[in-house]
Amino acid sequence: MNRSSFVALTSTGAHVFVWLYYAATATLALWSIGDSTQPWLVVLVLALFAGAVLALTLDRGDRLSLPVAVGVSAVAAASIYPLSWQLVPGGYTAWYVGAATALLFMVNLRGRIAVGWAGCAAMVTALILWGVTTPIGLADAITISARQSAIVGVATLTALALQRTGGRIRELTAEASVRSADEAAGIAVAEERARRLADLRSSAVPLLQRIAGGGPITDEDRGAFAVAEADLRDSLRARGLRVPEIMDAAREARRRGVDVVLLDDSGGDLAGVDLPGFVALVTEALTSATDGRVTARLLPPGRPVFGTVVADGSVYSKREALRD
Repeated sequence: MNRSSFVALTSTGAHVFVWLYYAATATLALWSIGDSTQPWLVVLVLALFAGAVLALTLDRGDRLSLPVAVGVSAVAAASIYPLSWQLVPGGYTAWYVGAATALLFMVNLRGRIAVGWAGCAAMVTALILWGVTTPIGLADAITISARQSAIVGVATLTALALQRTGGRIRELTAEASVRSADEAAGIAVAEERARRLADLRSSAVPLLQRIAGGGPITDEDRGAFAVAEADLRDSLRARGLRVPEIMDAAREARRRGVDVVLLDDSGGDLAGVDLPGFVALVTEALTSATDGRVTARLLPPGRPVFGTVVADGSVYSKREALRD
């Protein structure tokens, strides 16, 4: 179970409520301490209960940890033995039974149902033993045990309901996440399509209109056609390098007769790289080139070098960009 099931049970408000219940229990215990033949046992059990409540409130896990669940259940069951045989029946002298049941209630509610019922069985056994060995009697002991077991049963049903509710919440959250991812993917595709259409309108459409016009095609036109073709090729092979600085420098270099090759083999994995610095290297190489070829490439992931820029013309140079 996740935090959606137990968020209220591990909140500050829930912890305050548990401690308030303990304060009320301690008040009853001290009020009726005069009916105890050994008052120090009352103080001892109150201290044990305080330790159990402290363990419950300090355990902030989504599900109560097994050691805490076992320890709290053991305190609940064991508290019956030192107090039952030395208290005068009646009034509020049986406060410890309700307090022990409350601890088992919390153990069940926090997801440790089997441990909680094991503690309940041990507590009922102690109550039955108390009944048959004192004037309380077996019938009254069974009645008391049935009431406490019913309370633990309510906790179990509540915990199971929380599990089902938490599971449904997780299903709905997963469905919403899938829908959001699909919508985001659809928006991203639409935006990418719009960008590519805008690129085509700005670069290829005027040239296509020029061809469709039927006029003479000049050498300048052919050069513009070649640059537009290279732009389209870059949009497919070098998406990671398709930034305004590089594209403008590449167009100018191609118009000067430089053969520009842009490649992106990174697969989109550009985490931990200085991409702006690499863009500056590529732009510088394209701007200074006057002939030959300039090749800029983003390398596949998993290598210490993430990008290279090679200028092979009148002047040869090779620059590498390292991952951080």
